[in-house]
Amino acid sequence: MLNRTLTVSCNVGVRFISTANTTKNVDSATITAEAKEAYYKNLGTNFGVEDNTKPAGWDEALPYKSIPGPKALPIIGNVWRFFPYVGDLHNIDVLEMHRRFYKQYGKIAKLGGIPTFPDTVFIFSPEDFEVLHRNEGAFPIRDALKAFQHYRTVVRKDIFKDVGGVTTVHGIDWYNFRSKVNPILMQPRTAQQYADSMNVIANDFLANVKRFTKSHPTGEMPEDFLNHIYRWALESIAYIALDRRLGCLDPNLRRDSEPQKIIDSAIRMFYLYYKIEVLPTLWKVYKTKTFREFIDVLDTMTFTFLKYINEATERIKKDKTPKEEHQMSVFQRLLKIDQKVAMAMAMDMLTAGVDTTGRTTGAALYFLAKNTEAQNALRKELRSLMPNKDSPVTKEVLTNASYLRAVIKETTRIAPISVGNFRQAIKDMVLCGYQIPKGTNLLTCNLVLCHSDEYFPEASQFIPERWLRSTTGEMSHKNTHPFVHLPFGFGPRSCIGKRLANLELEIVVAKMVRNFNLEWHHEDMKYVCYPLYGIASPLKLQLTELED
Repeated sequence: MLNRTLTVSCNVGVRFISTANTTKNVDSATITAEAKEAYYKNLGTNFGVEDNTKPAGWDEALPYKSIPGPKALPIIGNVWRFFPYVGDLHNIDVLEMHRRFYKQYGKIAKLGGIPTFPDTVFIFSPEDFEVLHRNEGAFPIRDALKAFQHYRTVVRKDIFKDVGGVTTVHGIDWYNFRSKVNPILMQPRTAQQYADSMNVIANDFLANVKRFTKSHPTGEMPEDFLNHIYRWALESIAYIALDRRLGCLDPNLRRDSEPQKIIDSAIRMFYLYYKIEVLPTLWKVYKTKTFREFIDVLDTMTFTFLKYINEATERIKKDKTPKEEHQMSVFQRLLKIDQKVAMAMAMDMLTAGVDTTGRTTGAALYFLAKNTEAQNALRKELRSLMPNKDSPVTKEVLTNASYLRAVIKETTRIAPISVGNFRQAIKDMVLCGYQIPKGTNLLTCNLVLCHSDEYFPEASQFIPERWLRSTTGEMSHKNTHPFVHLPFGFGPRSCIGKRLANLELEIVVAKMVRNFNLEWHHEDMKYVCYPLYGIASPLKLQLTELED
């Protein structure tokens, strides 16, 4: 049966489905660009309509119960696999688990038999990534982040009330919230509005970097340099979310300061989430020590953010200066919609915008330090666009900095924050030749494929050129299925902050490379995935300030 399982075609099923009440699914190859555009325009028009039809290939597909995966033992199921000494999944991170599943089971695997956890099906086929995403409907369901949801709807219901934000709600509540904030946060002009401010904040970060280069005989960055990048990330997202500077880049910032406590809490929060949501846990039965620490960490962040949000709200209310819509800040426009929406969205931005952007920035600088040719190519481009090293990174610079964008894309291929995208099947589907019943939890394991030579030649190498339009041949990304590399997700539930995150990343990386030569003189970087993926070794770059 296992051999048969691994040879079943992974192309059976749907790649694209209309919101119309159709009786069968249609392959994406037969869909025109106009039809796809109409599909997205019509998302959400059939709120109450359920599609209970069976997809093409359902009767020929193998049953759900035959999906390969770790076999559960009687009574204890698969939970023993995570135990010390005896468990084959003990003390390995998320990415390593995915790699093992892919090697052992092929393009689909199922993990079940864990108390309080539903089955999860792991997908390793880009064709089936597309099937899943094309059929996620108007309200994509991500049945994860249960602990965050519990915090906002139970523990701190008095604060969040009926507005959970973009991360912890589903269905019509999620759609209503997202439809309010999308026109603000997903517009290119919103990111462009903050280019000047992000340049100023990046300049303050570079001033700290210059002090570090002068304080070390070889210009090596301190062991906690990644934490200083986190400070820059928090300062950047706080300005966007709250209309204010927090002082994170003060060279004399204390370890017990509010900004540093936020950073420490954000990093700890994601690790604790891994402990209580990814690993087997009983917090849903009784409140474990780890869960209580998780709540304490969220409280630290929530009450600090709430203080900042209330201050920003009062400051804006007192400002009677008339402003056109395009002159308003993100927070002002959110307040104009609804104060609860503004509060929840600001919380989401501040919570998610530190560890994520910080790790990606650190990875980009490391890859450039390790790859002199790529660094020199980027610096050549930047010198043509920024004649002086102190020149601002303007809209025109970013528009024409194709190699800079390629560097960011290659960074998110090798070291993205997320290993994949989590979705719940909203209808019966066929994936990798197996029946997938409605309600099944699925994870697209994108990072495993991004690290595979099958999809990216010389996958272990940092090669930004693969993303350039001018690149042809096997090295071009155009030869790879577009659903392999999805660092910001896909569809209606893609990352709402992707434009702002890219703006922050591109500006600070451009300024660093335009002002410093980056070198690396240590062992290769180590990475961890608990559950965010990213660099783990001290980021002790050696920097030399450039003359021009």
